[in-house]
Amino acid sequence: MKSLITNQKKGLNDTWARIIGIPVIVILLVLISDGPEITGSYKTVIFRVAKYVVYVTIYWECCRFVFLYTRSKFPHLKQTAKRIITQSIIIFLLILFGGLIIAAINYYYPIGKGEPFLTEYYDILGKSLVLMGIVTIIYECAYFFGRWEHSLYESERLKKENLISQLELLKNQISPHFLFNSLNALITIVPEDPKLSVLFIQRLSNVYRHVLNYNEKNVIDLETELQFLGDYIFLNQMRFGENLQIVYELPVNLDQMKVIPFTLQMLVENAIKHNIISNKKPLTIVICKDENSIVVKNNLQKKTSGVESTNMGLQNIINRYQLLTSKLVEVIITETSFSVSLPLIYDNDYL
Repeated sequence: MKSLITNQKKGLNDTWARIIGIPVIVILLVLISDGPEITGSYKTVIFRVAKYVVYVTIYWECCRFVFLYTRSKFPHLKQTAKRIITQSIIIFLLILFGGLIIAAINYYYPIGKGEPFLTEYYDILGKSLVLMGIVTIIYECAYFFGRWEHSLYESERLKKENLISQLELLKNQISPHFLFNSLNALITIVPEDPKLSVLFIQRLSNVYRHVLNYNEKNVIDLETELQFLGDYIFLNQMRFGENLQIVYELPVNLDQMKVIPFTLQMLVENAIKHNIISNKKPLTIVICKDENSIVVKNNLQKKTSGVESTNMGLQNIINRYQLLTSKLVEVIITETSFSVSLPLIYDNDYL
């Protein structure tokens, strides 16, 4: 218990409260006892004030010790009622005992005209209750708001850590998913054209160099993301040929425009995965800028079998934007088209 109270004292910075509070209470007691016009000789007044200083200091330190003790026993906000009840009981007993001692001292060593013992005792009890009440309120309010502020800080810290952990989980979904699809594409190309497979591996190497460099990033320059997307699209066009058409409608200057890494690639991948791509039904993917968004749009010709949509890729993108910025991803589905608008991100838009 001693070590616990010692630790509580170390965390209690109340120096200024004691330096200011004790003199203020002494002045209040002098005014309450003697009124605005203090009577008696100079030495009598000095002695009376000195006695009040001693009494207030002792009471303050006793109350402070009680507070530290109860705070160590009931430190949580939900235990406030127990802490205050325990404090009140201990302080009340302290006032009864301490008031008895002070009344005895004043009775046997009076300053000025002495008062009967019981009168003196009741007067001391009244003043002690006021004094201890003030000190208790000061400490309890300071402790309550301190714990409240600390709980808010902890809540925000845990919320941010939770968001970061969610973001890491979402980012970690990218590499295994992309590797699986890339290897499937490579398996398809190798038997058909070994020479093209070498070029495929070179571009695949570029893609994974990008994955290694930017997988830990929260945002990326749009121009860099488009370079990565170009390598990815090249790999797929080797497989689908002219049946896969990519149309870029972007401004020349892409400075200061950012997106979340791999989002464009995932949208193109989803379009390829879930739509028919053939001579009769070529797939056209348009990548354009619309005000403050990058839009990825494709003609809608869903596969009727073989692929079950879980929407995990799209939901991954939506979740990542929600975790990093207040800007929303917009999804528009019509009978003939499917488009996703990714908000452009600028500095200070994300965590």
